[in-house]
Amino acid sequence: MTDLATHDRADRISAVEDPNADSSAFDVAISFADGRQGAAAALVEACEQRGLTVLHRPDYTHDWWASTDLPDARVRYFVPLVSAVEEFTEATLRAVKAGDEYVLPIFVGDVAVPAELLHPHVTYLRADEHHADRCVDVLATRVEAAEAANLDRTRLVDLLGRVKKHANSAGTPVTFSRYAEQDATLRYLGAQFAAALPGLDRHRFTGTVHAGDARIAVRVEQAGDPVFALDIQRGGIGGDETVNFVLGRHDAGSACSNGWARPVYDAEAGALLELRDLSLLGGGSTTRTLPKEELFTALWERLIEVITTTVR
Repeated sequence: MTDLATHDRADRISAVEDPNADSSAFDVAISFADGRQGAAAALVEACEQRGLTVLHRPDYTHDWWASTDLPDARVRYFVPLVSAVEEFTEATLRAVKAGDEYVLPIFVGDVAVPAELLHPHVTYLRADEHHADRCVDVLATRVEAAEAANLDRTRLVDLLGRVKKHANSAGTPVTFSRYAEQDATLRYLGAQFAAALPGLDRHRFTGTVHAGDARIAVRVEQAGDPVFALDIQRGGIGGDETVNFVLGRHDAGSACSNGWARPVYDAEAGALLELRDLSLLGGGSTTRTLPKEELFTALWERLIEVITTTVR
């Protein structure tokens, strides 16, 4: 195995197997299936050589992560080794498809993953115990990029909580349609903005809405000068079934996103939206689930915040 430990990260802790160690901050946490300890150990060894900090123990299997009280730790990424599609690994894959960038699955062996569990714009890593180092370059690059951007680690408890919510998706009724809910969300948001914009101060602002089949353009102007722009699009980088949001003016057809909402089903509430907020509502990168009515309220409050803080 190539020695990759001679670069600028060599002064980092190589790997940590004890969750009660002094440091509770890690680059990656690794999960694996029973019988795949060899692949996990090879990945940990490759991470050690690259200088990544790893939360790992020989008993930290998928079942352990799914059912046990989690250590009080923060990580850059959670890395499940997917050697078979079962309840926990399916939940991690659904989390990735929903836009959770803290989950980085690695396929192990000849596992076959159904297309419905794969994000159309994600390139998935594949490794085995003989070629684990092929994945470490990607992991190290992602970690270094997160550090350079000063992105915070996420709490494992919160991350795994989001993952486990996707384990209940098997109970979704066959009549539920993400595309029908996507269409309903677009129509609802377009109608709500059209009804609300005339309520702006007419002596200061003019608001317009153009609602097409695939895009809703919301604009607010002051004496002809744009002061707020929001595009609501059918599909985008979050997936074909999502509603994509772009703040500010941009070139037509450009692949931009400040966040997206993916229709999901909740056994108690019915159809909801899982909002992956990158910078849409001004509160930082978050993921939460809410009804479309609450989403419109948050978008309207964001509009008011922008025009009142930027226009005097």
